[in-house]
Amino acid sequence: MEIKVKSKYLRISPRKLRPVVNFVRGMNATEARAKLQFQPNKGANMIINLIDNAMSVVKSGELASESFYVAAIACGDGPRLKRGTPVSKGRMAPIVKRQSHMTLTLSDAPKTAKIKKFRPKADQPMAESKNIRSRLKADQPVAENKDIKESNGTKS
Repeated sequence: MEIKVKSKYLRISPRKLRPVVNFVRGMNATEARAKLQFQPNKGANMIINLIDNAMSVVKSGELASESFYVAAIACGDGPRLKRGTPVSKGRMAPIVKRQSHMTLTLSDAPKTAKIKKFRPKADQPMAESKNIRSRLKADQPVAENKDIKESNGTKS
């Protein structure tokens, strides 16, 4: 079972909220709440409130709250408040106050996605375009540094 909870118009920049969101992703919900209590960030309290809202939905459905994991959590941009501060010569310098929208999905089964990494096979030769020596012809001598200096068009 999945439970989705949203929190909108949070008065924190998404850039400041994303490291905390990445810290929580994939954790057990009760464990994530316990770890966030000791985080000094403003965003940690906002995520705690969001987890509490999701856990109250779990308890109202009479489900075991210990078995729920943070399946997905995302932070996005909200609207920007445009303000200004006076500067010299009667001008205004812009101040942009950013807001965030956050979405949390709790699931009773942890997500175990396998990430496949590309590994070349041992019997395959390396691509010739990447091998610098193979681009040079065998009978052509390797250019020296002074030849390169003269050919680049600079006066020395």
